[in-house]
Amino acid sequence: MSTRAPSVDPRPSGPKGMHRAAGVVQDGPDGGGEDRPAAKPQPRVRQKVARPDGPLKRQAQRKALEVAGSEGVGGLDVSGAPGTASQQRRAAHKQALEAGILAAARELFAARGAEALTLREVGAAVGYSHATLYSFFHDKGELLARLAEDSLATLMTRLAGAADGAEEGGQPAAVARAFVQWGLQHPHDYRLLMLDTPAALREAVVAGLDALIAPAGLPKARAAALWAGLHGLVMLELGGLAALGGASRAQRLTALLEGLAV
Repeated sequence: MSTRAPSVDPRPSGPKGMHRAAGVVQDGPDGGGEDRPAAKPQPRVRQKVARPDGPLKRQAQRKALEVAGSEGVGGLDVSGAPGTASQQRRAAHKQALEAGILAAARELFAARGAEALTLREVGAAVGYSHATLYSFFHDKGELLARLAEDSLATLMTRLAGAADGAEEGGQPAAVARAFVQWGLQHPHDYRLLMLDTPAALREAVVAGLDALIAPAGLPKARAAALWAGLHGLVMLELGGLAALGGASRAQRLTALLEGLAV
């Protein structure tokens, strides 16, 4: 009885390579490392070391801070210390953008009024999406409040200039004429201040106009009547109804002032 030679098992004997008897052999992870390629050298990473600011850099930072302070540009960190040059540039850019937004909003508001003004149009006018405007103003009402503040400041300057340039005793009439003229020249601003006054600005409007429109010696009742009469004259002309009475603006204003003995 003949005996057969044992057969060779061709199945793999490990995770890598075949059985040595099959003729295909690959070294496993623990052996034959001589033929394995050497690992590539890793590039050396340079450690950045903060260098102290030189005298030229410190001088430039001080100059930038002085310019920022003279122009009202922010650039201070939360502790009040001067920020870096990058922080100052960002602060200057933000302020310039806010000024551009207000200028664009002012132009659209003067042409179309408060109801037609939208944040989307203002953003398009300055080349930004309307979402960017929300980082400066909470909503349209806050933007209109800023415009109202500017309008009130402009009106107060106009009335004060009229009073200063009038002859002795003619201040009330000069202020009254300036008030009516400003309201007719800036109808949207007038409506925003007198009809849709932001709540945060009402006290300032009343106090400012009381101080300039009504003379100090005029009784409160007559002062209120004077203010109401001037407001009525402006609204009649803005509504196109002033011509129905047949009298000119100057005649109506003179009658109002004489009737109140101003």
